[in-house]
Order: sequence, then structure tokens, then C-alpha cells
Amino acid sequence: MIRKPVLSLLCASVLLVVPTEAQTGAGNAAAAAIALNSAMVQSSYTFLQRQVNLIQDNYVRFMTADALENPATCVFSRAHLTAEREAAIVQTLASQGLIDPREGDDMAGVFPPLVNDGDACPQLPMPIYAAPGSAFGGHHSFPGGLMVHETFNSVSAMNFGDAYRRVYGDVFIDQDLIVAAPLWHDWAKPIVFQWNADGTEFTEFNFGGNGTTDAYGKAGDSRTGAHHIIAIAEMMARGMPAELIVTTACAHSTPTGGAEYKVVNWIRAGAILAQVDPVARGYLLRDTAGQLRLPPFRK
Repeated sequence: MIRKPVLSLLCASVLLVVPTEAQTGAGNAAAAAIALNSAMVQSSYTFLQRQVNLIQDNYVRFMTADALENPATCVFSRAHLTAEREAAIVQTLASQGLIDPREGDDMAGVFPPLVNDGDACPQLPMPIYAAPGSAFGGHHSFPGGLMVHETFNSVSAMNFGDAYRRVYGDVFIDQDLIVAAPLWHDWAKPIVFQWNADGTEFTEFNFGGNGTTDAYGKAGDSRTGAHHIIAIAEMMARGMPAELIVTTACAHSTPTGGAEYKVVNWIRAGAILAQVDPVARGYLLRDTAGQLRLPPFRK
């Protein structure tokens, strides 16, 4: 199990340099070595790969396996992006009220550095099994913590679905959504939580709202961690089913009790990153008042 020695191991493994988030994390390779030697991390990673095999939809299974298991997987949503195009995307996010200017460096936050950045096949800055589960000092914030975190989420989702069936009978629950959504939700954490040379992590940018008038122009705050929106964008860029994308987008908030606007804004932001039309793709629809809403996939 990885505990307090993590920081000292990281510091001993790489040269200490002044961290810059314009470059991939100087501690990424050291974190990968630590995670590779952790039995807990690797057993969790193996469990998640077995979960992928449970997905019935061939395309969803193929794309999920590629994203989770392929060390050279491409980040589809970042392919061929120039600095000028990235700036235009950030400007669009800002003009549509999906960035809070108080958050800081939006360019580095929306587009953390990748390997082969801007090429046809940009790649993750570290193996997915090396990423932490959250921000520095948060839950599972050690090399490989992401695998442990996702394993817990996956088991919880499966058990929750089984509980519904046991209590309510043979209700229709799409098992592919239960399996695939938890695997995709945190996929972008290797991008936003890269490791610095001193064992700390990149600071995650928050966007998806301006923090004040996000509820269709009324008071509301739909800002959320960049990993959530970047993963949604990647699913869109890979052509994943609308139902799975909307399900994954609900991970940070249920669209009930007046909170639908949050999920709508996250899907809007993801579509801007992926450079797709969310209405044409079926991720959102417009109601009779012209407001963007979530589509009714089921009764």
C-alpha cells in the first residue's frame, strides 16, 4: 500500500525543477514506477479491465478498452489543435458564460499539456494507472489512486443496480451504462492531475459555468473540475452513444431539484471542446421556450 513515503520517493527519483504546467509533469515517470510496483493499484487496474469485458455494445467496449488499456491511446478531442484554435475555444467558453475569469489561467486549465500535443494523436502524459484519484491531499491522492477510486466506484455502481433489481423487481436498467459510465467519468485525471517533481500535483482548473448566473441566467454555480468536462468531450469526440454521455455527465450532480442546468452546462462545455453540436448529436434538446434541456431517453 502506498502511504507517506510517496513524496520522498518522487523527490528522490527525479531532478527537482521549478514546475510549469506548460509542460508535462516532471514527476509523471516516477509516479508510474511507484504505481507499477503497487499490488493494490495493479489489482485494481486488472479488475477495471475485466469490467470493460462486461460491456455488451461492441463499439462502446472497444473504445473503453482503448481508452483504459492502450498505453498509446490517442486523445481524440485534442487532435490537430493549434494554439490559435485552443484560444478560440477558450474564447467561446468565456463568451457563453462557461468560464469564471476569477479561476486563473484558463488556457493551461482547459488544455493541460499532453505528449505529442497538437499532433494527429496526442497521448496521455502518464500511464492511466499512475494518476491520483483527486487533488493533492484529497482522496486517493497517491500514484495509482485513480485505479483504486474507479474500482470502488465501479463496485458501488454494480451493487446499486443489483439493489434496485432486488427491491423493485425486473426494472429495466441498462447494464452497459452502469459498467461504462464509472470507467469514463474520471478518465481525464491523468491529464489534469499530473505530477510535479516535488510530488505535488497540477492544480485542476474549474469551469463549466461562470459561478454566479449559471442557472439559465439566474443565480447558480455550475463550475466543476476540468476532468469531468474533458472526459465528456473525449467521449463526444469518440462518437460514444448520447445516452452514455448524458449518464456520465450526471456524475457530479443529479439533474433533479432544480440542478438540471448544471448537467446541461457541462454538456455544453464538453461539446465546445469536442467542436460538435450537442443538439444535433442528441445530447441536448431545446424546449418550447428555447432553453437547452436534457433529452428524455426513457419514460
